[in-house]
Amino acid sequence: MTPASLQRWQVAATIGIAILSAVSSLLGLFRPGHYPSALLPAFYVQDLLLLVLAVPVLTVALRYAMAGSLRARIVWLGALAYMTYMWASIALQVPFNRFFLGYVALFSLSMFTFVGGAVTVDAEAVRRSLAGRVSERVYGAVLVVIALGLATLWLAELVPATLTGTPPLLVDEIGSQALVSHFVDLAVVVPALLIAGGWLWRGRSWGYAFAGVGLVFGALLAPTIAGMTVVLVLEDDVTVPLVAVVFTTIPILLAAVLAGRYVSLLSGAERVASSDEGSQPSTADG
Repeated sequence: MTPASLQRWQVAATIGIAILSAVSSLLGLFRPGHYPSALLPAFYVQDLLLLVLAVPVLTVALRYAMAGSLRARIVWLGALAYMTYMWASIALQVPFNRFFLGYVALFSLSMFTFVGGAVTVDAEAVRRSLAGRVSERVYGAVLVVIALGLATLWLAELVPATLTGTPPLLVDEIGSQALVSHFVDLAVVVPALLIAGGWLWRGRSWGYAFAGVGLVFGALLAPTIAGMTVVLVLEDDVTVPLVAVVFTTIPILLAAVLAGRYVSLLSGAERVASSDEGSQPSTADG
């Protein structure tokens, strides 16, 4: 096993995540009564995108990360971050059903595999690959702006509600599970993006690594959020303010575009490094 390759437990856990995610999505799409009727349209979109986008990305990234690809390692971590976020949100939003323990397993596997993969990634190798190829100030600033925009969006609802003691409108329309995204975003996503953006701005090695992970996470989340937003607007059962549409879709779509650029530059750096290694003269010849 090379230093850059994945450990066996990480491979096994990722395969388990992919299989359980596919099973959960298929149950949601085809099992009657799996979700409450009020949640059906949005969760159909979510399950479909998990099945046709997230699971394939995770699986392909795993395949190449096992071979030692640094680019695939970052995509794999971004996909695991997405899975952790999605299964935490789904488990907290969906009323109890027969797959509840599956949600527990998916969240636990995703979170611990992500943590195990993150602490063993070669952040210095990522920095060497991208230094001088990306603008640390531009990418770092974008991550910070996305984080602040997301925080502003949710706090604009929560602060007035807290001061008046009146639940936000979404709670009246959907129930307390409507605030799951607010909770997870403010508690985890916003701080993570702020830290990654700040570290990248300062040129720290872990900033390069976590910025890539955050951008891949945003790229996978973009179609999910956009699709669910469109469904909610068309169904007209839930009030979706224009500012919420703008602040949720535009930043993650921007992250998706930047993720493509970031990963492509990392790929190019890998090819250059491989070419340089191959062109070095052999020291074995006398």
